Amino acid sequence: MITNEARMLNQTIKESDAYKKYVKALENVKENSELYQAMNSFRRRNFELQSYDDGVNRYQEIHQLALEYEKVLRNPLVNEFLVAEQVISRQLEGVYELIVEGLEFDYSYME
Repeated sequence: MITNEARMLNQTIKESDAYKKYVKALENVKENSELYQAMNSFRRRNFELQSYDDGVNRYQEIHQLALEYEKVLRNPLVNEFLVAEQVISRQLEGVYELIVEGLEFDYSYME
């Protein structure tokens, strides 16, 4: 039952405007392999900076990264993709939160 509903949710997501915009924006960026590689380099480094969990505010490093990749980030295709990625990511985060709402799991072993 849960698996079937998950498949239906997957199909609904694929048919959503947000996901279609994401896919189209990705296709557009991929048409220029150099731009795609530069964008992915930015995304990778940005992810790494934001993933550190050592209590240090990485604002300055992230700001410096944005300056370093300013030309790439100003490209309309890249901008369209990054916005589409952010929209679909936030929607999926909201879906996940709804799925786990009220569920209780024991994560004490991670402390």
